[in-house]
This record gives sequence, structure tokens and C-alpha cells, in this order.
Amino acid sequence: MKYSVIDISSSSLSLIVANADEKKAEIIFKDRVSLYLFPHLEGKSLSRRGIDKLTEALSLMKEKCASLGVERCYVISTAALRFIENYGEVGRAVTERTGLAVNFIDGATEAYCDYVANSYYAGYERPVLIDQGGKSLEICDLLKKSKEDMLCFDFGLIDLHRKFVKKYQPDEEEAKDIKKYVKNRFDRADLPGKEVYSTAVLVGPTNCALYDIYSEFTGDSAADGVKTVDYKKFKKLVKHLLSGDDRSGLIMNNAPEKLAVIGPAAVVLKVLFKRFGVSNIIVSDKGVKEGYLQLVLEGGESGAYYDFASGAVFGEVKAAPQQEEKEIKPRKKGKKEQSDEKKEKKSAGKAADGANEKPVKKKGAKAEKEKGAATSDNEKAGAAGATSARRGRPAKASAPAARRGRRPAAKGGANNSAAAEKTEKQAPAAESPAPGAEIAQEKSADKGIVARQSAAPAAKEDAAPAAQNTEISANEVSPAAEEKREPGE
Repeated sequence: MKYSVIDISSSSLSLIVANADEKKAEIIFKDRVSLYLFPHLEGKSLSRRGIDKLTEALSLMKEKCASLGVERCYVISTAALRFIENYGEVGRAVTERTGLAVNFIDGATEAYCDYVANSYYAGYERPVLIDQGGKSLEICDLLKKSKEDMLCFDFGLIDLHRKFVKKYQPDEEEAKDIKKYVKNRFDRADLPGKEVYSTAVLVGPTNCALYDIYSEFTGDSAADGVKTVDYKKFKKLVKHLLSGDDRSGLIMNNAPEKLAVIGPAAVVLKVLFKRFGVSNIIVSDKGVKEGYLQLVLEGGESGAYYDFASGAVFGEVKAAPQQEEKEIKPRKKGKKEQSDEKKEKKSAGKAADGANEKPVKKKGAKAEKEKGAATSDNEKAGAAGATSARRGRPAKASAPAARRGRRPAAKGGANNSAAAEKTEKQAPAAESPAPGAEIAQEKSADKGIVARQSAAPAAKEDAAPAAQNTEISANEVSPAAEEKREPGE
């Protein structure tokens, strides 16, 4: 007899077809199509558009089963519909439009189906099974056979992405937040540490998609049909998925339907591999569908199925009790991080205040100190003038002298006299002002502007007004001409 099992997951619709007798099934066909239901949530209920997309995809799957000669078809839903409020309405819509019946699987049963499908790996050294879904995470000790020993966490990759990732792929800081959150959840669940497990068995579509990406990134391929992962190479892949330039291209080439969850999935696996200290990592193609079919054949599970011969549904629909979705809260920041943030905000506030601050008239000792500094600057300017005279260049008038409208007295004694005599010989035309030379001095009552003084050796030149509070140009009168002036000039 030919059986088929269709699984409604958080990001896809998958199908297996098997030839089966009473206790054994041989898989002869597999198929998977992308189907994102969570963008169609309205609050905690699946919208009409979401229900339409689901029923349309299931109708196509049903036609595929009919073409392959399937006699009985089981439809199961795991965490994808487990947390929505109108799952009863969704189930009725599926039956009315497609004739199929949906069996809702709880978390413990989902983990147990994974275990049954991969019990073969119980012969490996201390094996642990890991299945990452969009809304749940299953971890099973393959040496324990009881359903109560299977761990099912009530958060999945979609939850992690929605809470911690701003864009499609997590960056390194967001990966740290994911890492701290899952480590805390694992600690609270008393998940074993090192030396308990040695072999990790990865199952589920996301882990298989991650292996395809790993294979392209490293160039490794399955040896003798066994897919294995090297831990050191996997760590390099995780780093590349967090900061590599072509990380999105790598995902799109291998698992475009998993673009949003591959990053969080890689981070979670790295945390688990390190926690367990595993030395052997294997990827299995078998998962919930295969385990569910095996349990149905053995009588360990029951559910409603569609009979293609009669076109009717037989058996009792398995309805899982609705589970309340727990909100994932971002981790609380440590005292050091909070202190650093306060310092940054305080510095930013001071910088903003400084940019908007108006000049304030300074009083007291600080003002006297600045006044003394200004006096020192004037003395330095006088010394600079004496040096300029020794080099044969006119000295610049100091700012106080410019404000009083007269030139500063030359300093330097005999040295300055010698320099002046030397300048007279070099520039005889400047010994006395030529007839018609004008000396202009103007003051502006409004702005306090002092006009420049000028002496032309042979031609008349207009006096150029000086800029406000600037020094008188040193090129106007030579030191030799200055000495020829009378005291009253």
C-alpha cells in the first residue's frame, strides 16, 4: 500500500510518499514547496489570505499524491499552527476545500517522531538529536526511548529572528544577543554540558539547508552517502554568515526559502556544539514525517487520513491543545553596558550644549589671567618689531598703538639706530617725504577704524582704509622716515 504524509511547517509544505507494509516503510518520493504563513498573521490568528494560500498549496500536493497512486494521505501540522488562536477554523477550511484532514502534533510528539525516524543513530557514541524549526527546537537523547525524555523548547528560529535581527541576516552584535538568550534558556532547562554527548545528529529541513550551504562554502561532500560536518570549518562558516560580503548570495544559491533563518540557525548550532563538546556531527534526511508514518504503521500514533479510493476521511482527527506563545524578551543589559551607555549619552549631551552655548563675559581671576596673557602678546609683538627692524624691514605696529592712532616708539637702543642708518643708505628716496605726499588719519566714531598712514616717494596715492581692529601695514613708512618726523606729528 502507498502512503503519503504532508507536513505543514512554518516556512514550507513537504511531502513523502512510501511503499509500506504493516511495520516497515520505504520512501520512494519527496517534495517540498515554500509556504510562509507568519506574514499572514493578524494578531495571533491566520488571515483569510493565509488560509487561502495554505489550501491552494495543499490542493496541489493532493493532486501530486493522486498522480503517484497514493491510497492513504495523512496531513500533520507541527508548531506552524500550534500557536495560532483560530487553528480550529483553519482545520475546517482545509477539510471543506481540499477534503483533507489536519492532525495537529504537540511538541513532545514532534520530538518523539524525530527520535523514531533516526533511531538508527542510537548505535553511535553518545548521540543527541537536534531539530531546529521556525517555532520550536527539539533536542533528544537517542539513548532514551521515553517520550517524556524528549526536550521541546517553545521558541524557534522565526522567533529569534523577529526579536533580535533588524534586517535579513544577523550581524555580530545581534548574534551575541541570540547566543546569550539561548544559553540562558538551555541553562534553565538543565540541558547537559560536556562529556554527556559525543555525536550530534542534525535533522529537519533547516539543518539540511544549512548543510548544503556548508558544503558549498567548504567544498566538502558526503562520503559514502553520509553527510558530516567538521566543527572547525563550521565555525568559519558561522563567521562568514555574520560578516561575509557574499553571505546572502551563498544562502540564495542553496536555500532561498531559508534566507531569514539560516543565520540564527548557525548561531544556535554553534552554541550547542560547544556546550556538548561533540566530536562527530552527522546530518540526517529523515525527520518528523518519516517518524510519524512509522508510528502509525506500528500503532503508536493515530490520526485521520484521506482515502483516495472512496474520497472520504477516516479515523479521528488529532487536535493538539492550543499552546500560549511566550514572548521572547531581549536580554537585559549588564551593569557595564548600562554604564557605558550613560557615559555616551552624557558626552553627547555636553557636545550638543557646547555647540549651542553663547559667549559669556568672563569675570574674576580668569579674566585677569587672560588680560595678562594679552599684555604678554603685545610685548612679544614689540620684540618682533625690533627684530624686523634689524633685518631691514619695517616693524608692525602693536594693536594698542593702532587703537590710539600713533606708532609705537622704536626699541632696541644702539642696535636699532644702526639698523635705521643702514636702512637710510639702502632706501635714500624715503629720507624725507616728497612734496605732495599726504598723511591721512581718519577715525570712525561708529566702528573705531583707524585709517592707514601712507607716504608716496614720487607719486600721489590714495590712503587705504584699515580693517576693523587690525594692525597698521608695515609697508607704509620706513624706519628712516619715522625718525625724520617731528614729535608732534
